[in-house]
Amino acid sequence: MRSEDRLKRYTTLASVVDMLVEEHLPLLDPIKWKDTNDTHFLGIYQDCVNAKGVYAACFTQAAETYHHWQVFAGENEGVCIEFDKKRLLESLQEKGSYLWGDVKYRSLKQMARRKRINVYELPFLKRIGFSDEKEFRLIYRSSKPQRPVHLIAIKRAWVMRIILNPWLNDALFESIKLALKSIPGCQDMVVLKTSLINNSEWKEVSEKVEELEFVRGPVSRLIS
Repeated sequence: MRSEDRLKRYTTLASVVDMLVEEHLPLLDPIKWKDTNDTHFLGIYQDCVNAKGVYAACFTQAAETYHHWQVFAGENEGVCIEFDKKRLLESLQEKGSYLWGDVKYRSLKQMARRKRINVYELPFLKRIGFSDEKEFRLIYRSSKPQRPVHLIAIKRAWVMRIILNPWLNDALFESIKLALKSIPGCQDMVVLKTSLINNSEWKEVSEKVEELEFVRGPVSRLIS
């Protein structure tokens, strides 16, 4: 499956266990997001569409980065869970209160040139400094008063794989892998540990280094 056919959510181990056991996906109240530009835009969107509550789930379609693990996944408790994008979104297709799409990254100059903005763009606009995140958002608007979380039903079969964080030691990884696979319906699930910061293939590249021969004069600092 192509990477663009997967939605990756970086979260905590406890959240992933809850998703798998209960077969639901949490969409959260964005009021506590650290990026107040986001919360402001979503607040304006909520007012304009006369919703009493707005909830969001954030995913990425980017290849893994250290930034994703460090910022979104809670370090030692961090987990990346990958969903089948098509199957997840098809389950919401007939429900008019949901909308989703890729986040569009814009500069202040670009936004200043805009005369008008469609209200349905607001949940999917972000400053260009975040563009490496390649974020995809799922939004739900509710006619009921705001709560901390809105849950949508999912199937375990929609989970493509689970990747555990790079700081987890090997003994704990094996125990957690066994525990996840013991959840009903998860025995065949792919559970991996990322090798982003400890990759044997990458380290083997060092074996290609040639011995330095005696060099007359200073060694160049320019690496081509």
